[in-house]
Amino acid sequence: MMAEQKHILEPRHFVFIVNPLAGLRQSQKMISQIEQTLQKYPQITFEIILTKNQGYANEAAAAAGRRYQERAVVFACGGDGTANEVVNGLYGTKAVMGILPIGTSNDFCKNALSTLKLDELIPKLPHPRIKPIDLLSFNNQVCINILSLGFDSVVQEHATKYYRKLRLPGSLLYAVSILSALFTQKSFLMRYELTIINQEGKEQTLEADSCFILAAVCNGQFYGGGFNPAPDARLDDGRLDICIVDALPLPKILTMIPKYKKGEHISSPAVKMFSAVSGRIKASASPLPGNADGELFREKEVSFKVLPQVLPFAFY
Repeated sequence: MMAEQKHILEPRHFVFIVNPLAGLRQSQKMISQIEQTLQKYPQITFEIILTKNQGYANEAAAAAGRRYQERAVVFACGGDGTANEVVNGLYGTKAVMGILPIGTSNDFCKNALSTLKLDELIPKLPHPRIKPIDLLSFNNQVCINILSLGFDSVVQEHATKYYRKLRLPGSLLYAVSILSALFTQKSFLMRYELTIINQEGKEQTLEADSCFILAAVCNGQFYGGGFNPAPDARLDDGRLDICIVDALPLPKILTMIPKYKKGEHISSPAVKMFSAVSGRIKASASPLPGNADGELFREKEVSFKVLPQVLPFAFY
């Protein structure tokens, strides 16, 4: 069992970076609950910062990390996108990261928190269990949860569009987005080069070409509104779980979706699973649609590696 990291220096300073537009619209209630809880602990100072635009959470987290270092616990209060900004701001400082889930899907929180209910989490704030977790580095950025390429990123593009227009709840949002994306491109060409951990526990280089539906590089288990590409992924094992799903005809895609949702897809002949420490994925044609913690991009090439236990994290 991994040893628990020592508590940060006293007095603690908690920084809550709040996305007021996050999916569940619970920010005002959450702020009131935070204030009521932490006012009972005079040894803990705190501040609440409301984001104003994209990138604001990144800058606020970086500033807090530089100023307070190991004294600070900096909370991403929003969805997976807010968490992605905060972790990129904190990386390289000694500050601890925490999360309070008020987003549309809160997929990373399913790995890291005992519950998604704010009424149960907020009273626990003064007593975090702080342990280091891995991060995923790619193309000069870091990702806390999952980096993926292909059809699931097309689904994310549709989800972003529909959320802006319709403000649908998470489960319905992704169901509508999957249905819509099925009428677009469903297969992609790439070459991948991976440094995997083989059954003997040794590193091994693997290279192959692939016509695939999706490729997910996973630090955590869940993304896309609860889909489970890597049911065995752990946040602190120094490895990345990689799931590659080969191109399939539409009827087989439809049967694969519920299995992928439940994490029951790994025995399928169309699915390849690897444990890896690094790799590179290169598009064989046009740039691949991708996302990191739900943040969208399109790239011709993505290089990635695991960063073992580099982020102190507050578990509740």
